[in-house]
Amino acid sequence: SAAAFIAPSRESQVSMPESETSVAAAPSATITTTNKDNQALFDDNVTEFVCNDIGAKLRQEQVELQLPSDYDTLENDILASLFGSNEIRNDFVRNILGRRVAYFPRQCTNNKHQLLEPPMSGFDLSSMYESNDWISLRKRGSQDRLNKEQTSYNDLTDYIAGGGSAVFPVTPDDYLHKTKVQIDTALGIKGEFGTSMNIYHSGPSAVALNIHYDSYPVIVLQLEGQKEWIIQNDKFGENVNDITDWRNVTLTEGDLLYIPKGVYHAATGDPEHGSTHVTIGFENV
Repeated sequence: SAAAFIAPSRESQVSMPESETSVAAAPSATITTTNKDNQALFDDNVTEFVCNDIGAKLRQEQVELQLPSDYDTLENDILASLFGSNEIRNDFVRNILGRRVAYFPRQCTNNKHQLLEPPMSGFDLSSMYESNDWISLRKRGSQDRLNKEQTSYNDLTDYIAGGGSAVFPVTPDDYLHKTKVQIDTALGIKGEFGTSMNIYHSGPSAVALNIHYDSYPVIVLQLEGQKEWIIQNDKFGENVNDITDWRNVTLTEGDLLYIPKGVYHAATGDPEHGSTHVTIGFENV
């Protein structure tokens, strides 16, 4: 159903932010913008954008999820909540997972169906500062571990307001850990660590990472504000300088983005306000 559409336009082994290969150069190629008014309806139930197939070589490198056998019959489980509906969840697994980038807007102007509320929204920065000892500070690829003896909560908020990003890998002490475990279970990911879930809390125009690809697939959920993404759409598995087609997608609160392993991308925060998203990485599958 989704196959042909091209979008218009860690001491305790805590999972640290995505393992990535990064390049600093900005692409000089065709960039097409995707927006909510040009949505694709693959049938009466499913609303999404997809990019080009990533090709046989990169498809072979993707992870295989061992979802519960009855995943597609469950009504309004946490995965349905994550994607927006039971139908979108099922379409993602059957037609998109491991094959192509996909964007799932939570609000569409001509969407005929009421979408479910996402399992996470907003962000409690003070709670995460108190409970998390693995915070890293990021600006355009640089990374520093936050030392609470040297960096107070007020120092952190000043850093973010100045265009920095703080990255929080969700740990058992964090308020979001229960949600992480529920998502792991629904995805059929077992073991002590499960997915790697990281919160990116960014200031105005913040760029935490330069253009890069991750070493495992990720799902991105926008928690608050908005963020502009640029995503590779051709020459998959080749050098970043060979890419001639990029897609721009703006995520707003509740929107979801799926990026397979090995696909180049980068994100920039809203120029006037802060922005927060969570990444769910299939790292320990």
